[in-house]
Amino acid sequence: MTGTLPRRATAPATRSEERIAGLAEEAARRDPAVSDPVATVRVDGVAVRVDLDLVVAHGAPLAAVAEAVRRRVAARVGAHTGLTVEAVTVTVVGLRLPGEPAGLRAGRGGPARETT
Repeated sequence: MTGTLPRRATAPATRSEERIAGLAEEAARRDPAVSDPVATVRVDGVAVRVDLDLVVAHGAPLAAVAEAVRRRVAARVGAHTGLTVEAVTVTVVGLRLPGEPAGLRAGRGGPARETT
């Protein structure tokens, strides 16, 4: 498979969803192997679901990074909002090559996908 994965069509985010997305992205950035996190959040009453796309450093163990990010994001969002985190879906959309600076949307050669 080559190219990028299409994003789901969703309703526009509310201000609170945008703030929660910022929390999720900040939590994901704490992993040194992660760059360029982009979160989409949906709040339904007292429950929240987070979809997180990120770029991971080449050579990093994708499953371990995805699981660590998933747990960190769930803990941070739950602690800062008081909402029940129903799910955090992590998708690795690209790899950052050695020597390539963080902050560039990597993804040459097609996406690596790890969903937890």
